[in-house]
Amino acid sequence: MGIHELATENRSVRRFRQEISISERELLRFIDSARLAPCGANLQLLRFMPVTETEHCSRIFPALKWAGYLEDWNGPEEGEKPPAYIIIHAPVGERRHIPVDAGIAAAYIVLAARESGYGSCMIMSFDVNQIEEAAGTPHGYHPFLVIALGIPAEKAVLEEASGDIKYYRDANDTHHVPKLALNEIVVQAED
Repeated sequence: MGIHELATENRSVRRFRQEISISERELLRFIDSARLAPCGANLQLLRFMPVTETEHCSRIFPALKWAGYLEDWNGPEEGEKPPAYIIIHAPVGERRHIPVDAGIAAAYIVLAARESGYGSCMIMSFDVNQIEEAAGTPHGYHPFLVIALGIPAEKAVLEEASGDIKYYRDANDTHHVPKLALNEIVVQAED
């Protein structure tokens, strides 16, 4: 499967088939893809924590905030929660490369997961203290981004945005993701 097809198929998944686990070995393969990704000055500052144990996952879940545009939805219900996570940790202290490096690494992880048939959701809205208590944190690091992973239990479709870019769910519970047209995001260099 080519990168464009992976990008077209990959959507943020917010409901999973909780009963289907992902092995740590598979998560390590996704992390290995991120390890190979480019990063600022090749500093390789990020650390990755695979989480597959049910006990840890159940302690991580309440720290996460799901789907800001879906105001009447509090997140996945029992049976729809992610069976695995990858927590990306960043070093304490400001380093200008971190947001870009974490974005690149996360993109590699979610595309590797999608290629293997899994869905994912990158989450930056979470309670840091709860994540640290639930899973631990390497010395000198803090949780920067959480990636929820599992087999999707929802259908998501891309559509061309017609003014509003907010994702939404229709009466059939299909998740719609409006995207701007290519000609709306491409700008030309000035002469």
